Amino acid sequence: MSGSLPGEAAGGGPERPSTLGYGWVTTCSIESFVRRMQAIRLGAANDDGAQPATAIRLLHVFAVSRSIDDLLTAASTSMPAAGPALPARDRLNYWDSVNMLATAALCRSAEQAAELACKQWEAEGRGAAGRGTPLTDGIVHDVACQRTAPDVAVFVRECRRAQGPVDKTLRVFTRPSSGRTNLDKALLYILLRDQGCDPEAGKLLLQTLSTIDRHGSTQAADTDPAEFHDLVGALYQLSPAEQILENWVDAQLADPEQVITTRRIVARLIASETGSPDTLVEHVGARLSRHDIVEICGQLATERPEKCDEIRRHAAARSSNDELAELVIAWHRSQILTRTTKDLLADVVAAGVGGATGPRPRSRVADLDKVLANFNAEAECRRLLWIAAAEQVEGRSGIELAELLGRVERTSDRYRVARRTAGKLTAHVLGDGADPALFVDYVTRLRVDGRSDAVFLALKELADPSDPGSWSEGSALVIAEIAVRLYARDAGRDGWDLLERCLENEQRISHQDVAAVVARLREPDSTLPADRRLFLLRATVGRWADTHARENAVELLREKGYDPEAAEVVRSLR
Repeated sequence: MSGSLPGEAAGGGPERPSTLGYGWVTTCSIESFVRRMQAIRLGAANDDGAQPATAIRLLHVFAVSRSIDDLLTAASTSMPAAGPALPARDRLNYWDSVNMLATAALCRSAEQAAELACKQWEAEGRGAAGRGTPLTDGIVHDVACQRTAPDVAVFVRECRRAQGPVDKTLRVFTRPSSGRTNLDKALLYILLRDQGCDPEAGKLLLQTLSTIDRHGSTQAADTDPAEFHDLVGALYQLSPAEQILENWVDAQLADPEQVITTRRIVARLIASETGSPDTLVEHVGARLSRHDIVEICGQLATERPEKCDEIRRHAAARSSNDELAELVIAWHRSQILTRTTKDLLADVVAAGVGGATGPRPRSRVADLDKVLANFNAEAECRRLLWIAAAEQVEGRSGIELAELLGRVERTSDRYRVARRTAGKLTAHVLGDGADPALFVDYVTRLRVDGRSDAVFLALKELADPSDPGSWSEGSALVIAEIAVRLYARDAGRDGWDLLERCLENEQRISHQDVAAVVARLREPDSTLPADRRLFLLRATVGRWADTHARENAVELLREKGYDPEAAEVVRSLR
């Protein structure tokens, strides 16, 4: 580097400032400039009185016009390499030196700012023997905190070449008080690598993440859009083809000395994520060891439980039963996470994120049960596994659901599972439009297995759903269809019970529903005898307490030509 003027340095700099009225500043001696500026400030130079603002402008012109060596010579603590030091009276005072150097650091090219910082650092002894470097610190602060990321990258590159204050610059840039957002830090990381400063880029990332570890998130969402403060999201957007943080995490976790700190940093990074793609969340769940996952999720469980859930679902999507068993055991042993072991096992059974390939086949669940036993898992883990499997309605056949219910060992557990399964099946059949055969197969197999209590719960829930949202228009007709199919399988008792429960519920069933049920029961494929059908109407609709609703049902039945049924409803009143 050389003590060049603006526009002459490599890489260029700002245009030469206007010197109208101040041209003498660019050519006079340093001693003359210092004395005349002070005279103008004090009002001793002319009859216009003190002009402190003019003195500031003169200092600005000096800072951007004179050579770097001249700036250093004029600075109050300068010890220039070329030429003797000026007497104190012929140099700027400390505050003028700070102002002048700050102006040069901000207004001149990044290369010249680096030259200034490096030479001033040498003048101040590079901080050796406990000596302070106040003017160098000021230059570094102004560049690191106020110049753009591309300028800072060039500044670091030039300081590196001159063995200047590189580490000092990175520390100032990454500290919380710098005012720099996570976007700034992500930008500088990318730019430093482009400048051939890979070691410095690594230090920047480490210091940024270490700051997050010590102070928490560095977000300042009250001043800028939150996504600009999301380090994970910023790095992803700036370099989507790389896994920058993920690779850093893997490298750190490979060092036994850094494991605990890295886990804490990862948890804080994930906790501070806003609207960015959750690439780090996916990486933790899909790639890290069970111990890392459990520790990170344990730290997220209170602050960001939804992020903990996302990691858990990614981890549950793994295909290896050995890995899944180890994860379940470690999760269950965690004092913080043990209460959510059932949720982990539910995700495992559903095959993890989205359940795109789930649920896991019963044979895979049985294999996982064996692995848990071989790995000496607590019995509670295996108990919760079969509960989770039995409650996974989506993607199962009715026969599978009944068989899985039989794998639940405890009577109390089996009752709760049967009740929850009944609710899910009802929502699936009535609300989601699933094939009625699902419910028919389930009840039929339960009856074969002698599980009358589960049959009772299923029929009761279907006829009168505990969740009002499960009942939609056309639900009564679906119930009639299921009843007809139950009769066709010689399960007349269950079909009758279902119809009776449905039709006697006058608060839910409308007269249109009554007509729809009768229409289905009269079709040729219905095996319900006519006399039983008529008795059904007399024993249910005929006993409605709401006279108006009952009369509406009779009238609609007659309109549709179902006179025998209408007569039975009326007959029950006599």
